[in-house]
Amino acid sequence: MQGADRRARDTGGKTAWKLHIIRQLRHRDRAQHGNFQEFIQSYNKLLEKSVFLKDLTEKIQTDRAQSPGSHHAARISPEGLHIAGYKDADTLQEEISDLRCNNGELAYQVCELSKRVQERDEELKTQKSSISYLSGLVEDHRHQCQCLENEVVQMVCSNADLKEDYDQLLSQRLLLEGQLHEAEEEQRELIEGLTKKKAMEAEQQNNINERRKEEMWTLLVKKALRKTVSAEGDVRHRNSTDLSDCSSMEMSGSPEMEEPCPRKTRSQSMIALGPSRFMGALRSLFDFRKPQDMCSVDDEWYHASSVCVICCPPKRALYSKEIHDSEIHAVKFSPKSKMVATGGADRVVKIWDIVGGQLHCQQVLQGCNGGITSIEFDPSGVQVLAASFDGSAHLWKLDSKSSDKMTGHTGKVTAARFKMSTYRAVTCSMDRTIREWDLPKAACIRCISVPSYCSDVVCSDSYMISGHHDKKIRFWDSRCRLCVREVTLEEKVTSLYMEQEQTQLLSCSRDDALSLLDLRMGSVRMVFRADGFKCGCNWTKAILSPDTSYSMAGSSDGTIFIWNTRTGLLERSLAGEHSASVNAVAWSMSGDYVVSVDRAKKAVVWSEY
Repeated sequence: MQGADRRARDTGGKTAWKLHIIRQLRHRDRAQHGNFQEFIQSYNKLLEKSVFLKDLTEKIQTDRAQSPGSHHAARISPEGLHIAGYKDADTLQEEISDLRCNNGELAYQVCELSKRVQERDEELKTQKSSISYLSGLVEDHRHQCQCLENEVVQMVCSNADLKEDYDQLLSQRLLLEGQLHEAEEEQRELIEGLTKKKAMEAEQQNNINERRKEEMWTLLVKKALRKTVSAEGDVRHRNSTDLSDCSSMEMSGSPEMEEPCPRKTRSQSMIALGPSRFMGALRSLFDFRKPQDMCSVDDEWYHASSVCVICCPPKRALYSKEIHDSEIHAVKFSPKSKMVATGGADRVVKIWDIVGGQLHCQQVLQGCNGGITSIEFDPSGVQVLAASFDGSAHLWKLDSKSSDKMTGHTGKVTAARFKMSTYRAVTCSMDRTIREWDLPKAACIRCISVPSYCSDVVCSDSYMISGHHDKKIRFWDSRCRLCVREVTLEEKVTSLYMEQEQTQLLSCSRDDALSLLDLRMGSVRMVFRADGFKCGCNWTKAILSPDTSYSMAGSSDGTIFIWNTRTGLLERSLAGEHSASVNAVAWSMSGDYVVSVDRAKKAVVWSEY
C-alpha cells in the first residue's frame, strides 16, 4: 500500500509539473500574440498592398510597351475608378518606398522577436532541466523526511520507556535518600550521645583529679607547715626528707601515690600572661613526673624548652643567603630548639641551626622524588614529616637518620601534619582526599573524600581542619568522616595555622587577606589586609607569633607584612631583602628569630635586635 501510494504521488507530481509548463507556455503565447497582433495585421495589409502595386505596376509597364502615350489615358480609363484616389505615379512610388521601409523594419523586429523567442526557449529548457533536478531532490528529501519521521516515532517511544525507568529510579532515590537521612540522624544522635557521655566522663575524671590534687596539695602544705627549716639547713637533708615522705605516701596507699613528687624547674616570666597562660605557667612551675628513679637525690634538673611569653615583631635582617638549588616552598622551626628545617623544589630537606644569627647546615635529608610542599616537626623535635609532589609523605628520624615513605595518594601531597602525637599523621592531596596514617606501620588507617582540592590541613585534639580551593574551610570529626562545620571565605585558601592552645586559626587566601577564626565560636573574628600585600601563589603560608599577638605573611613583591591581632592594624612591613615572592615564614618558639624563604632560593633570618 505504501508503494502504491508513493507511485500515485509520483505520477500525480509528474503530471502536475507538465500541466504547469503547458499553462505557462499558453500564457506566454497569449501575451506575445496580443502584443504583436497589431504589427502582424499591419504587415499583412502591407503585403496585400505591395502585391497589388506590383501587379498594377507590371500591368502599366506592359500597356506602355504595347501602345503609344497618347492613348494611355484611354487604356487605363477602365481602371480609373480604382486609382482615382492616387494623384500620380510618383506619389504611388513614394508610398511604395515607404511601405517597403516599414516592411523592412517590421521584418527586423520580427527577427529580433524570433531571436528572443529562441532565447526564451533555451531558458525554458534550462528551467525544465533544473525543475527535473529539483524534483529529484524533492523526492529524496521527502524520502529522508519520511525516514526521520519514523526515527522520531521510535525516539518518542524509547523516550517514553526511559521516562518510566527514570521515574522509577527517582522514586527509589527519594526512598533511599529518606532512609539515608534517617540513618544520618540516628548516627548524629548516637555521636551526640557518645560525645555527651564522653564529656561527662571526662568532667567526672577531671573532678576526681582535681580533688586528688587538692588533697595532695593540702597534705603537702600541712607537712610543710609542720617542718622547721633553718637558713643553714642542708639541701640534701631536705631532699632525703621529701624522698622519705614520698615513700611513706606510697606505703600508706593514699590518693597522693598516684601523683609523682615535684621536680625542680626553671622559672618563667609572668609578664602580660592571660588566664590560660598563667595557669599553664603555674602548672609548669609545679610540674610532676614519674621518672624511673623517682625522687632520687641525684636526679638532674629538667630543662624545659624556652617558651616565649611576649613577642616583639622583628626589625632587621641578620642573615640572607641562597640555601637551596631551586625555589623554597616550606620552612619550620623545631618546638624544642633553634633548629629550623627548609625544603623546596630541589627535592631535599635541610636542617639548620641558628648560631649567632646565622644558618649553619647540620643535616640534609634525601629520598623524595618530587618537590617539598610542607615540613612539620613532631612535638619531641626528633622527627621530620614532609609532603612531596611525588604523591607521598616522608618521615625522617634525626637521631637514627632512618626514613619511612607513606604512599597511597594519586596526586600531589600538599600538606602533612602530626596528629597531636608521634604515632599519627594526617596528609592532604590534590586527589581530593585526606588520609590518616599510622606512622610506626607506615599504613593508611582512614581516608576521607573531600569535594575540592585541599591546600592545607591542621589537627587538634578532636577534629581536623582543611582548607580548600572552593573557598571553604572544613572541620572534620576525628572519630568519623563527617564534616561538622564549614566556613566560607572570599577566595580559595592557601594555608592554615593553628596556635598551641587550639582556640584560634589563621588562614591565608587568594583575595590578598588573612582571616583569624575563633574556633570556639566557629566564625571569622578578624580580617587582615594592607596596601601592597598580595598573595604570591596557591601555597603561600601565613603564621601567628608564639604568643598569638601578631600575624605574619609574605607578599609577592618580597615584602613581609606583620599585623597586630588585637587591633587588626598593620604593625610593620619588612622590605629590601627578598627580590621574589615570599612563599613561607616561620617564627621560633622563643620569639627570638623569624626565618622567611622565597622563590629565588633565598632564606632571611630576622630578629628584633
